[in-house]
Parts: sequence; structure tokens; C-alpha cells
Amino acid sequence: MEMKMDKNRSRRSNSSPSTSGKRGSPAHARGGKPSPRAIATADPSTPPADITPEERAVALMALLDQFEALIPNFQHHDKNDIRRVAGVARFAPDLVVPTIATTTSFPPAGDRKLFDVEGNQLKMRSNDALGPVMQRLNALRDGLQFTVNNDLAEAGSQALDVYTWAKSYSKRPDAAALRPYVATMSRVVKKVLNRRKKSSAPAPAPSPTTPAPLPPGGQGFLAPNLVRTEPAGEGEYPDHFNEALERAAQD
Repeated sequence: MEMKMDKNRSRRSNSSPSTSGKRGSPAHARGGKPSPRAIATADPSTPPADITPEERAVALMALLDQFEALIPNFQHHDKNDIRRVAGVARFAPDLVVPTIATTTSFPPAGDRKLFDVEGNQLKMRSNDALGPVMQRLNALRDGLQFTVNNDLAEAGSQALDVYTWAKSYSKRPDAAALRPYVATMSRVVKKVLNRRKKSSAPAPAPSPTTPAPLPPGGQGFLAPNLVRTEPAGEGEYPDHFNEALERAAQD
């Protein structure tokens, strides 16, 4: 009888539920938001919610580090050497294939060891394979810049509405405390308007001494000049924003 009781106690102890999922467990105690590294390695189809812009930026930088690590012999953009590299690279697409044929078909040419057949074949394959990746990255960079600017445009539009209201309300006798804020906003709006007028002026004709454009690929990988940075013209703003801007510019 005593042996049976011991066996029952043994079964109960073995079948006790695990405590790893309880509130007191270390996994739950950590709680809170996932780390940027965990965000970077998570499933991209289900982006994490409730993370700060700073955490999102850290996670994206971690992904970029992983991306860069996947590129063998990665070279940073060198503006002092880009013309030479791009100029010489133009020969590769049409010259490498007949060079491979020459060095593999004519033994004296291969014996000179001037051309790495296998290595250069791999480089041509990398060019073909990574071309779509570079296009995707350029589109991603453009899209990221547009997304950030779109958010800023929404914030700026709302700020302009507040300035228009505050400027009108500041004329009331009970708005003395509001006027210093209106004065600050007024200086900012006038500064932006003056900059906008200068940027909308017609650009002068290019000088005959303007340097020739870079050859294909000369702008470099994710070069800054791939994204348009000049302000939009007056006609390119939405109608409601132009109307709000006109109201804000009125004295």
C-alpha cells in the first residue's frame, strides 16, 4: 500500500504544469517592448507595433548592417574615384564574354594568366543578379524619403492651420499671452515663403562649361542625388494647402 502511495506522489510531481509561462517567469518579467535587434530579425510581414521612431531607426540600421554583410568586397562610395571606376566598368558587359572565349579557346592567351575566367564570370553573374536589388533599393530610398516628407507635410499643414487661427485670435484683447507665440510662428512662415519664392524663380540656362553627366552607374550606390530635394513649385502644392498658405501670409 505504501509503495502505491509513493507511485501516486511521483506521478503527481511529474505531471505538474510548467511555470515557464507564468507571470513570475523571467520571460514574462522582461515584458515591455522587443529590442531593436529582435525587431530587425522578426518576420517582416508582421511589423511590430508600438515602437518609437528611435527604436525603429535602430532596427532598420541593424537590418542595413546585415544587408551590407551579405555583399562581398563591399566598397563605400568614393566621389573622387567614381568617374574612373564607372568609365572602366562600361567595358565589362560587352568585352568580358569575348575575353572568356579567347582565353579558354586559345591556350597561349590563357597561359598568360591575365584574366581570371571563373572570378570574372562570377562578377558578371553578380551584376545580373544584383541589378534588380539595386533598383529595389533605389525605389525603397525614394519611398522612405517620400513617406517621411508626407508625414512632415501633414504636420506642417496642421501647424499652418494653427498659425492662421492664432494670428486671427491674437487681435482680441484677451490674447496678450498668445502674441509672442504668433510672432515666432510669423517669422518662420515668412522665412519659408521667402525661400519658396526664390526656389520658384526660373533656373538660368546651363553654362557651356557645365561638366558632362556621369556615365551609367556613375552616381554610385544609393547616391544622395537619386532623390529630388528641391522644393515643389507653387502649382505642385494641394489646393487646400495653397489656400491655407495664402491665409497665413495675409497680414
